[in-house]
Amino acid sequence: MSYPATITIERPERIANWRPIGQLILVLPHYVILHTVMNIAASITAIVAWFSVLFTGKLPPGIAAFHATYVRYRARTFSYMQFLTDKYPPFDFSPSTEDPGGAGISVSVSPRLEGKNRLNVLFRFIVPFAWLTLIGMIGLASGFDLPVWVWIVELVLGAVLIPGAVFSMVAWVVSSIAAILGFLAVIFTGRWPEGLFRLSAGWVRVDARLWAYSMLLTDEYPPFSMD
Repeated sequence: MSYPATITIERPERIANWRPIGQLILVLPHYVILHTVMNIAASITAIVAWFSVLFTGKLPPGIAAFHATYVRYRARTFSYMQFLTDKYPPFDFSPSTEDPGGAGISVSVSPRLEGKNRLNVLFRFIVPFAWLTLIGMIGLASGFDLPVWVWIVELVLGAVLIPGAVFSMVAWVVSSIAAILGFLAVIFTGRWPEGLFRLSAGWVRVDARLWAYSMLLTDEYPPFSMD
């Protein structure tokens, strides 16, 4: 499929029977880094990118390269966690739109740096859409609720992303079912059935495209497809 974020995952001919369980443990360092350092850094640069595009119509090349690296790091982490590849993801944080390879999955991004759609970007502010939801969940758990107007602003600023986010959740459910069946297949046969592999890998592709769009790397809406 032609899209500014191209994701290619190499299906292993054979995969060791222990990997479906072992890789869930081995991936933990990457998972922690992704959900702490990388998420915080990406949130900060996303704010800068959002204001930059609104005022200038341009996405700074350095931020674009980092956002591409962030999208790639997510895809590498999740593909290894789902034992779609047996190649351990490198701890590579060098900003680059081109995938350097060596991880069993390739994520190359062709960012659009100029002539951005400012109106579309206005309603594509990923930071409040993600972080305010987290703050709201913490608030509910602690007995403190955010004002209604905050949620309204969040929904308005993230409105463009909602259909893609809903499709991503559906794709995640389908991918999870395929991963469970793939887990049994690999445990007993050491092979990924091609159909199950394609479905399990589908969410990684959907997630990477959605984040490439969310992080303003492209103005082309991600396709509602898992291929």
